[in-house]
Amino acid sequence: MELKIYTPSGTLKLTASPNSSSVLSEEVMGEYAVSASFTHTAFAMLDAGDYVILQGVRYKVRSPYRPTQKNMQTYDYQVKLYAPIHDAEDTLMLYQADGDIRTEFSFDGGPREHLQLWVDNMNRVAGADVWSIGTVVTGENKTIDYVNQFCWEAAFGSGGIAAVYATELWTDGYVVNLCKAERGERITLGHGQGLTRLSQEDNGEVRFFTRLFPLGSTRNIDASKYGHARLQLPSGAAYVDKNTELYGIKEAYEESAFAGIYPKYIGTVSSVRTEEKTDEDGRDYTIYYIKDDGMDFNPEDYEIPDLDYMLTFQTGDLAGRGNGQDGSFQTRWHENSREWEIINVYPDSETQIPGGMIVPAVGDTYIPWNFAMPQAYIDAAEEAYAEAVDDFLTSYSFDPKKYAGMTDRNYIENNDTPLMLGQNVRLLSDTYFPDTGYKDTRVVKCVRKLNDLCQATITCTDQIGNGWKTSVENQLNNLQYILAKQAQQAVIDLIKTGEGKTPSDTNVFSALRSLATFLRKDRPDSTNYLLRMLAGLEAGEFIDSLTAGRGAGIMSDGRGQFERLEVRGSMTVLDLIVNYIQGMAADYSFTDTGKIAAVDDLGNDTYRLTMEKRTDFDLTTFQADDVTYSIVNSLPTGGTDFYTSWLRVTAVDAQSNTLTAVLYPGSEVPGGQNYPPVAGYNLTRRGNSILPEDGGMNQRAQSWMLSSREGRIMFLANVYKPMLEDYNYALTVGRIPQMAALDKLPVAAGEVGIVAQTVIAERFYQFDYNGDVVPRVVDRGTWSEAVATGNSPYRNVCHAAVSGSGTAYTLLEQHAVWHLGCRWGCLTDKTAAEPRWNSPHWSLLEGGTDYSVSFHSSGGSQFFAGQVDTVVTATVRCGALDITADLLALPGVLFSWTRDTGNPASDSTWTPVLDGGQPHALRIANADMPLGFGQTIRRVTFTLSVYIPDGTETRPLAQGTVNVK
Repeated sequence: MELKIYTPSGTLKLTASPNSSSVLSEEVMGEYAVSASFTHTAFAMLDAGDYVILQGVRYKVRSPYRPTQKNMQTYDYQVKLYAPIHDAEDTLMLYQADGDIRTEFSFDGGPREHLQLWVDNMNRVAGADVWSIGTVVTGENKTIDYVNQFCWEAAFGSGGIAAVYATELWTDGYVVNLCKAERGERITLGHGQGLTRLSQEDNGEVRFFTRLFPLGSTRNIDASKYGHARLQLPSGAAYVDKNTELYGIKEAYEESAFAGIYPKYIGTVSSVRTEEKTDEDGRDYTIYYIKDDGMDFNPEDYEIPDLDYMLTFQTGDLAGRGNGQDGSFQTRWHENSREWEIINVYPDSETQIPGGMIVPAVGDTYIPWNFAMPQAYIDAAEEAYAEAVDDFLTSYSFDPKKYAGMTDRNYIENNDTPLMLGQNVRLLSDTYFPDTGYKDTRVVKCVRKLNDLCQATITCTDQIGNGWKTSVENQLNNLQYILAKQAQQAVIDLIKTGEGKTPSDTNVFSALRSLATFLRKDRPDSTNYLLRMLAGLEAGEFIDSLTAGRGAGIMSDGRGQFERLEVRGSMTVLDLIVNYIQGMAADYSFTDTGKIAAVDDLGNDTYRLTMEKRTDFDLTTFQADDVTYSIVNSLPTGGTDFYTSWLRVTAVDAQSNTLTAVLYPGSEVPGGQNYPPVAGYNLTRRGNSILPEDGGMNQRAQSWMLSSREGRIMFLANVYKPMLEDYNYALTVGRIPQMAALDKLPVAAGEVGIVAQTVIAERFYQFDYNGDVVPRVVDRGTWSEAVATGNSPYRNVCHAAVSGSGTAYTLLEQHAVWHLGCRWGCLTDKTAAEPRWNSPHWSLLEGGTDYSVSFHSSGGSQFFAGQVDTVVTATVRCGALDITADLLALPGVLFSWTRDTGNPASDSTWTPVLDGGQPHALRIANADMPLGFGQTIRRVTFTLSVYIPDGTETRPLAQGTVNVK
């Protein structure tokens, strides 16, 4: 297969053929990546974001990659590209609420809510809603602490979403699932049936046991009354077995998984009241009381000695806000009013919780604890405990091994066998599974050959080992251990202002040291060090909108919005997008440019120009002998005009970014005056003074220029000096410049038009002063019968743009042919009709358009008396073209014969005799020639008038006369 690598914008960067070691690897709770190896003759720098698409999934390069040069002709590529899930490694898990963005927070919710928060963060960095949620397990609300975590750790870490809900997190492209990776109709695979090899392997650090000793919670347990210090199973059993007959007895214990199961009452706040108090130091504070009308027992009846009542809010502003890891508040119970009094927590000297905006509200749910419960709650807790123990044991009493198989590529292709993660599989093997001959499992890893995706190694197992994430979990465990240890310290080591102690996880800053170290939020502050705002920066009342926004903001994805941007120096951009029409003053040159930072006068009209470095890599591109041009504007310093400065570069020092240039004399520049260069102004190359020896073109002697001042766009070529000649204007669009050639043309400088040295075009369109299109005539030569068969270039002979309706159209281009001694112009598109008079497909362009009638008399025009007998045949012409046959075939054409003998009465009753019924042929006999007084034949004039139909009437076309005597 071919591997096509694209840039983030979708431009194809490289096409290669991967070798046999190149693979596509996918693993549940692991890596999704393409490892491509190939040799190529091209050197391509692969940048972060470059991607390939395989099976509809985009795999990206995560960091810049450069191939290894193997020799002078080839390069070795060993590049790895990652699926979208790996964007989680670079995406922080943030929480945003009311404009507050946190990287350290606790979030309480069900599995879908936690996953939605994860998806929101991934879409935040993606810049679009590309991520979505697929299948999610059901589960109770749980609080997860996200402490400066990336989304990868939040998903897969030991304290992450998948671990908290004891399941797996996996993706299908941009769809994320929180459940065990099992899907698809079960397929059967075995040796000789889709597999060429099957082996059993260890499964990493997979927890496995068949006998569980559960340790129930101690919360709300009164050992003196319950008989046990921990919650017990309803049966009273100390352990539970499962699958011991298959795998033997393998013992384990578990406590933390069942810590949240204890006799509990989940209450709902029905009312809230407060009391204002003053402490012994004179400080005011507020006491909050909550009431729960649904609680039908008295906590005092179930007190446990030496324990204070505690209360944990499940919902509302106080959820997770109290003391300790579970955010509980110490409380007092007032039996007389049946209220809980919440003991305030003081995070600092000015804040109390509850207080301010963080207060209890009607409808908030809570759990009270540190007292025993009525028996009904104990029974319910034991049943929930038993169910949880059974589920837990089921999860870990499975076959701990994993099975790897190599596919038979022909079988996979012929049977269209899916090889996707989570695919349900029945593995066939009498050796590995002697009792049943098979094992129902699923695919958790698939490594496929890039050049043959049907050839793969699949790994199947019931439970995923965590060996691949051991290092991450060890770091987390170590962090948790340090925090726990720190919490147990009795003496806190303070680092005071001015002390040089090294900060660590076991000491803290004093208040004054904190004020001196950290940025203040209660007054203006500054820092001499780099300040990173990972979530962005906002100034003023910021509204994120390009059209209706307000204030200023820099977003975490790198976007910035400002009301107005003022740049005192240069501005460098890769892509400039403008939404409105923009104006440009003066001239804009597309050539070598630079800004003059300093000018040193070396004498003799010679100057050293130090060019400004606009970026770290900005080196001057000017070269010796360049003809340069600059505008020196005196307006900012009180002047009233601007002046031009023409120079010729004599030397360039790229290291110091300086030019040595000589000023052209005033007699050699336009306008006759030249001015020295001034610091702060732009220098542009207009040309180069070196004439090519071979008569070719000096590439540096040309440039593009847009001038709103002069109103033209110009491409200048062969510019070897400041004074421009006619030949320098290779192309000019707009106001025509002053040129010597204008003296010979009816065109004046300043008129709008186009000047070009060479014009190559397929077609032109022209219109007259009325705005009517002047058709462009293309001569196609002599028409022939080949047109009718379509074997001629004349087949497509006309371009007509139809406007309006009916026969109204505008003819843009007309092809002309020669036929019958005339030149014809085509009127329709793709016609094979022969050019003829009055044809709807053709118009007569040349050959005369006047109509005439000529005659031929079979017996001559003079006769003896009594011997008159002749046939006069008329020929009607349009110019030189005989159109008689066309008229005879045209319905409605009228041929009218009249006679003039000088006797109107006789002529009016004369009836012509047509020869053979042909209207254009008149037979003249003795009766048509009356004798005069001298018994001689008089001169008689016969006239033929031809009329053609025009709508409902006829109009005269031509007329001719013949004299007979």
